[in-house]
Amino acid sequence: MGGHRVLSLKQARRIALAAQGLSRGRTQQTISARKLVNTVQSIAQLQIDSVNVVRRAHYMPMFARLGEYDIESLDGILATAKSPLTEYWAHEASVVSAELVPDLRVWQRRTWIDKSDKFSAEQHDLSEQVLEFLAKNPRSSARDISQALDVAPAKSKEHWGWNWNDTKYVTESLFARAKILTLGRNTHFERRYALAEDVLATPIEVDESHRQEALERLIHRSLAAQGIATAHCVAEYFRLPIKDVKAYLTQLADVGQIERVQVRGLSEVCFMPLGTKIPRRIEEDLRLLSPFDSMVFNRRRLERFFNFEYRIEIYVPEPKRRYGYYVFPMLLGEEFVGRVDLKADRARGVLHAKSVHYEPGCQVRAEEPLRVELERMARWLKLENIQIGL
Repeated sequence: MGGHRVLSLKQARRIALAAQGLSRGRTQQTISARKLVNTVQSIAQLQIDSVNVVRRAHYMPMFARLGEYDIESLDGILATAKSPLTEYWAHEASVVSAELVPDLRVWQRRTWIDKSDKFSAEQHDLSEQVLEFLAKNPRSSARDISQALDVAPAKSKEHWGWNWNDTKYVTESLFARAKILTLGRNTHFERRYALAEDVLATPIEVDESHRQEALERLIHRSLAAQGIATAHCVAEYFRLPIKDVKAYLTQLADVGQIERVQVRGLSEVCFMPLGTKIPRRIEEDLRLLSPFDSMVFNRRRLERFFNFEYRIEIYVPEPKRRYGYYVFPMLLGEEFVGRVDLKADRARGVLHAKSVHYEPGCQVRAEEPLRVELERMARWLKLENIQIGL
């Protein structure tokens, strides 16, 4: 590893947290729409998930980084045509910077979603009907389209989450190919579709012949969003092919366009953008990061950089869970100090920390900051009280 700059693990952690917008304390200032956009663009994506135990997943990272903000403001940005933010496939289904969609479209091929290569003649015909309908009726959900085009409901109701009729298969396939995109979601958390040209400020021009250029742009964006990263980290952020990512990172480092560094305690080589500054300190503002936060969704990165083992246990039978159903890692300064199983009990008006598990030696230091954070989150969620424990 001769010739590489050597960083301590503490320095690497600070770089990673700063890149993710988690280095400075939050204030009581009103959060503007521009601040929301800038925050999303700096980390490139907010992963979306339907679980609503506390709040929908894509809202939580903004609270962790900015504090109490107006959720309706973010919804408004996503529902606006030609917005700088929209929804597409990234690490998973995510709110993303709109300018990334053309590049992501080339690489985010979810074959389990896009079934268009196996469509029947009737489904291909329905695809054309959907496009024609959305040209006149933007902001329509798959349910709206089905009703308007008189498409039959799914024949089977046996699967809890995948009882799709033909409209749903068609709209998901068109969305995967970025023929249609979204202008927000409705109160049922359904995508409100529109033609891509009605959503994006500039037309999609990146095609298969520009795959390499698209990959390179995504690699640069991934590295910037993470601050310091192994090749695996860079690839995982947007689900890019590791072999291609590693080759390009090596090429960039060899010609001095990014920096190759060694982090003490890590066996893999890391990469950083040129000119990356190492923060002298991370403010000790305790934050609860949702299971789908971009700081923690790469569990391997979390373990290696922060020595914090974390798994989501939603699909684990209750008797076998170690920590709970919807567990938030607890970040205090530059250290993960524990985890909290959270639930917004809206009927009682209570933010309930059902269980709290501290890392060894961290309880005394974290107890009061945790209470402060729970109170702040409860205010944001418009809940009257907090409860810690059963």
